[in-house]
Amino acid sequence: MTSSPNLALSYIASSQAQKEVTHNAALNDIDFLAKTSVIDTVLATPPSSPATGDTYIVAASPTGAWSGASGAIAGYYGGWSLKMPQAGWTAWARNTNRMMYYDGSAWALLDTPKIDATATWNPGTIAAGAGATSAALTVTGAALGDFAMVAAPYDLQGVQATAYVDAANAAVIRLDNLTGAAVTLASGTWRVRVVKA
Repeated sequence: MTSSPNLALSYIASSQAQKEVTHNAALNDIDFLAKTSVIDTVLATPPSSPATGDTYIVAASPTGAWSGASGAIAGYYGGWSLKMPQAGWTAWARNTNRMMYYDGSAWALLDTPKIDATATWNPGTIAAGAGATSAALTVTGAALGDFAMVAAPYDLQGVQATAYVDAANAAVIRLDNLTGAAVTLASGTWRVRVVKA
């Protein structure tokens, strides 16, 4: 074996001359792969004046020094080092401020699985110290133990709003009036987001 199995770092061969060249190249590879933060994910042509350490995810149909390396991570250290990712590699994309992952064939956004639902609800008047609970909203895919958030369609005037999954495929909104006075809330479209645990 002449290189490491995961990062493809070149091994120093026994009796190799200029071992420092192989060693330094491996250090450069680790430098841009260990905590991968790429400048851009949509360039197919290498930038004309890269700085040492600049790193990119090579876009489709690459040209120049990146030719034939679509999807590779390219790091510049006096020349371009191209590494083809393996399934599960991640990278922070600075052009979009998003985390990307490699699924074995392409880069994709790393996203938390979430499910949204909306409902029109008129809570009406909620007395001081009292609360109100909505009817169940259908949230297909929700399960007990998932996280739930609620977005109100207007100012809640101090009333606290929470949401929770109360059964498979369903969530409810709960309002609690801790203000010390009655609060009247109008009808509106409420949004619940369930994040899969």
